[in-house]
Amino acid sequence: MNRNVRLLVMILGSVLVCFGRGDAQDIGSAGALFEEAQRYHLGLDRAVDYAKAMALYEKVVRANSRHKDAYYNMAHLCISQKRYDLAITYYKRVIGIDPQDSDAYNNLGTVYMRQGDMAKAKRAYAKAVQLNRDLAMAYYNLTFIFFKAGDQVKAEKAISEALRVEPENAAFLKLQSQIMGETGKISDWWAVAAFGGFGGVIVGYYWLFGRKGV
Repeated sequence: MNRNVRLLVMILGSVLVCFGRGDAQDIGSAGALFEEAQRYHLGLDRAVDYAKAMALYEKVVRANSRHKDAYYNMAHLCISQKRYDLAITYYKRVIGIDPQDSDAYNNLGTVYMRQGDMAKAKRAYAKAVQLNRDLAMAYYNLTFIFFKAGDQVKAEKAISEALRVEPENAAFLKLQSQIMGETGKISDWWAVAAFGGFGGVIVGYYWLFGRKGV
């Protein structure tokens, strides 16, 4: 799958897929509907309107029930409205379509973390890194869980894995410094857990992916 277009916008939110990740998903009018939904979702050429975006995404999945990107973005909308149970449902639908989608497991874990369910969050993050050993965000998220539980050794190992993948990531380096040197206090740790992959990142990354030729 070609991910040749990457736009980074610093915000506190999760990642969306812009204009789809593959022509195979564009069955009938689903592709055009998805692009229109994105425009309302992101405020491209019009005002942001989450209600219209959600209504259009729902039409997308009615036209193509296996449109992963639509489910990802529906989950994002639910997260922004703190409708966490529904966001979980949509991420599980992504996993049902593609059980190997490590990003979906990572994002699912972060929703569980926001709900305060550390056990489920930990299992989801562990599954994410099992599927993809280079998913830095999942290691970063596991670091918070281990640190909060008082497991210094596992926290150090997890952040080291995150830095193995992204050695110059400032957020990772700062967290490692806090853990290794116990400098500063990690507060509101749940709020900075990261969404990763196609999907997003709460630590302030916002990825938009486009098809080749877009």
